[in-house]
Amino acid sequence: MVTCNLQVMKNFFCLTFFILFFNLSFILASGTGEAFVPQTPHLLHLVIQKIKQPVGIQAYQTKKILNYEDSEIGFFELEEKLIYSYPKRLRSEIISDTMTSLTVESDFRFVKIMDGVIVSHDKSLVDLYTDILLYRDHESLLDQLAMAGIDTTKVSFQRYNDTICYVIGRPLEKGKPFSGLWIEKESFLPIKYVVEKNGWMVEFFYNNWQRASKTWYPMQVSIFLDNQLFAMIHVRSFDLKSGFSPVLFDIAHIEQLYPKSDPDPFDENLQQADELDKRIEDFKKLYE
Repeated sequence: MVTCNLQVMKNFFCLTFFILFFNLSFILASGTGEAFVPQTPHLLHLVIQKIKQPVGIQAYQTKKILNYEDSEIGFFELEEKLIYSYPKRLRSEIISDTMTSLTVESDFRFVKIMDGVIVSHDKSLVDLYTDILLYRDHESLLDQLAMAGIDTTKVSFQRYNDTICYVIGRPLEKGKPFSGLWIEKESFLPIKYVVEKNGWMVEFFYNNWQRASKTWYPMQVSIFLDNQLFAMIHVRSFDLKSGFSPVLFDIAHIEQLYPKSDPDPFDENLQQADELDKRIEDFKKLYE
């Protein structure tokens, strides 16, 4: 009887030792690069837990567009006001000496007004950086990444500027640039967003994330087109706000207020209205 009990105890201790050894091996392996990689929905959930979704944000920023054709000035600036009303509603207003611009994005719909005329229902290529800032619930952000052409089934580890990142997306060809979202592993803050669209590879780099209450927002965004610096955004201030009128984001209502543009190739006002899109075309010609 005593021998039987000793054998049972021996087997128990052997099993316990095996389990502890297995767990320790897994932990040590995790510390050498073999760590668990979350699937995209879980990873985006962790991102949203970090940056939070408030009721609303109002931000004031300066958008500096580089002008490679003018060596004396080198750039021009646009002052912009952004109003986020969560979930999934954004209004941008630009007023300059040569134009006024209003864009509204609501539930994946978009409209752009230039000088009192509707000119587009497509989001500008260089304004896609707001995808990460607008869609602050993980399901909507997942949908937006998929619509941007990112392979959301693939998550990996990569080192970017000495920072270990989770990367959502993968290249179609090994070693080639690809659409994706880079998320800092330690902080879960997005630091790089890449989209390929209309023959362009556009890269957005988010820097200097700051916190208001529990909500995080990047104070600097750099925009590259085909590896060339195109624009820099400096956020002067952002505040948590609420109580925005739903009319500000009602695209159907806005479409009733403004006429659609007449695609007249000789209309100089329309040709010169959107300085940002025109600059993209000028930028493209420089590198063709």
